[in-house]
Amino acid sequence: MKTEYDFFMIERVHLKDKNIFPFQIYVFNPIHKKYSMFLNGNRPLTKELDSFLTFLVERGGKIAVLKKQRRTFLTSQDFHESEIPSLKSRELHELEKERIMNLKFKEMYDEKNGVFSFQSEFEIACDTDNFEKIIEFARIEILTFSVTQSHTISLALHLTKTHLNKDNYLNRIVATSYLFAKTANILDPVALSDIICGAYLSHIGYTQLPLSLLRIPVLSLTEKDKKLFEKHTILGNHLIKKSQLDLTDRCKKIILDHHERINGGGYPSMKYGESIEILSLIVGSIAHLFEFSSGKINGSKLPVKSIIINMKNKTFSPGLEFDFGEKVYNSLVTLINTDKIEEKKAA
Repeated sequence: MKTEYDFFMIERVHLKDKNIFPFQIYVFNPIHKKYSMFLNGNRPLTKELDSFLTFLVERGGKIAVLKKQRRTFLTSQDFHESEIPSLKSRELHELEKERIMNLKFKEMYDEKNGVFSFQSEFEIACDTDNFEKIIEFARIEILTFSVTQSHTISLALHLTKTHLNKDNYLNRIVATSYLFAKTANILDPVALSDIICGAYLSHIGYTQLPLSLLRIPVLSLTEKDKKLFEKHTILGNHLIKKSQLDLTDRCKKIILDHHERINGGGYPSMKYGESIEILSLIVGSIAHLFEFSSGKINGSKLPVKSIIINMKNKTFSPGLEFDFGEKVYNSLVTLINTDKIEEKKAA
């Protein structure tokens, strides 16, 4: 897996008027943060390809060459290293060095373990009540994020490095929310970091509530205590503001809105439909899954797999929620292959 540390950037002018090069040309996509092969070595840069290259650059793309082909590039294009700004040496920050190490570690992990299937591993985790592998993979992947993109990513990296290292209730929510979001094609590291930070901080408002209140299942709370309990999202949002923690507005919405529901029956603002950020619905749905499983809702523990089956079959149970929006709901109920379960029952 190639990273930005494997490339150096050049300008269009550095290709001069030549149309054949003994080195490979890549293009960096700033939106997806990926490098793609554009032209193989010794293949002609046709007028059509040249026009397309110009088009990509005008829209923010960057031309890149592999560092291992640096000497070939300099010799063939008749440049000195000092004439290429991206080749000027600089000392890497310790966090950048750490990221390079993490990228190499993930590459070795992938080679050893093969392609990671979230759905398959999630089913195994549910069957064994052991989410160590889910948490481990999420940790390994998150630690490859670039530290230079945003404050939220930096915080996500810190929280991951410090806390995402054991199988516990909160880490199950964080790791599963992160990997679940990826199945919904949310791949932007900033958005994924919003989910990580939002999941870790979503219940920070609990610290402002009486401990005795948190020990009572939600459905057993008096009406007065229920209203107080539901204030935890507002209290959490207030704590974040008071702390002046540098989070994106989207991450703050996750903390405030993770109990909002599509049908308008959530809290604290009874938001409806598309007015709810999808990342809030993702964290809210995964948190609800583990909350219900642990007995925090109705006082009775239930396997995660059974809860998802009940959700899919719309088997209504007191406290079990479904209104996470069509996209999130459909992704959630397909985490478990119920067809296999029915086949086993039939057999």
